[in-house]
Amino acid sequence: MLWIQFGNVKEGRMKDFQEWTKKNEGQFEKHAPPGWAYRGTFGAVLGFGNYDSALIMECSKYGDFDKLREHKDEVWDRLGQEASEFFLPGQGQAILLRELGDVKVMEPLKKKK
Repeated sequence: MLWIQFGNVKEGRMKDFQEWTKKNEGQFEKHAPPGWAYRGTFGAVLGFGNYDSALIMECSKYGDFDKLREHKDEVWDRLGQEASEFFLPGQGQAILLRELGDVKVMEPLKKKK
């Protein structure tokens, strides 16, 4: 599953955020919680979308969110705290995507004729 977190960077901070991200990507990979893989941080281009950036993490089961919440790693915590300084509060959004072949589909009941 892909957990994608979207956000808008504070005005005048995009270059700083870009440099900070490049410098810390290896730390995101190395210090990710058990069951999680950092897949990258992406920036919007050509004015597409409602958000400036998206951080993508991958996990395989819903229980991995408990591991994320319980993860005790000083570097991981520092990264989260530092990253939050770049973003406008209350302007984020997240989405959780699962491979379509693995999505449980619930169709409406068909009415009998």
